[in-house]
Amino acid sequence: MTEAKEIRISQADLDFRRRFMEIPGAERLMLCYQCGTCTADCPVAMHVEEFRPRRIARLAAYGQKDRLLKGDTVWLCAGCYTCYERCPEQVRISEIISALRKLALKEGIIHPTYKALMKSIAEMGYIYEIDDFQNEMREDEDLPPAPEPDIEEIEVIMRKTGFLDLIGGC
Repeated sequence: MTEAKEIRISQADLDFRRRFMEIPGAERLMLCYQCGTCTADCPVAMHVEEFRPRRIARLAAYGQKDRLLKGDTVWLCAGCYTCYERCPEQVRISEIISALRKLALKEGIIHPTYKALMKSIAEMGYIYEIDDFQNEMREDEDLPPAPEPDIEEIEVIMRKTGFLDLIGGC
């Protein structure tokens, strides 16, 4: 799944770029001069060829909405802030990626992995099922058993925040 390196101006969505630049965290985007320092130390970029923080910044600056929001790239960021700490211009790529995720969510776009996690939380109250074995392990560590979640409360929260609609209800 390699991403094309060319940027087509005909695919630019300038309204997207304007809306994106208004989100807190994205305001320093235009200071990025593509030095590559953020990519050099990124733990995700070391293992995933298509994940390049500076490419994400460039695509955002050029209003490439579809390439950013409809792919996997912005969802791969680990949020480690290595790019943020290393950038000589303090561009804060991790905050830019967070802003892109916010825009994606506003447009109803959520990565299938997050959708599956949220669906598990909506159905069980946890990301994965806590059974007797996990509770026995907790007991061995002098921890109390995992509390029984209140699924109705979780559903109310997910409905009010809009997550229930994003994951397709339960």
